[in-house]
Amino acid sequence: MHDDRIEAFLKDVLALEGDVSYMIRDSARRHLAICEKLFRDAESDKRSKDEAVQSCRMLCRELVIKEIRQRKGTPTAEHLKIVLAAIEELGTRSGR
Repeated sequence: MHDDRIEAFLKDVLALEGDVSYMIRDSARRHLAICEKLFRDAESDKRSKDEAVQSCRMLCRELVIKEIRQRKGTPTAEHLKIVLAAIEELGTRSGR
């Protein structure tokens, strides 16, 4: 499934490559929050807004994992592992 919002998230987090890890994590969380807001705002049913956020997080996570596999052994893959850890940390906090 192609979604421009998810692709924009990936582009944004890839642009963070080269920053120190704590900055990557913080920025990845911020970019994820922006993406989640786009998903939430696009949902008209108030009861479905939380599901939309979870869907966003899952799609971002899946795309990052796919990119890590495609870029295995590269500095970019290592960078994306930091991004993935930030996404997964948020999932743990929200009770996933």
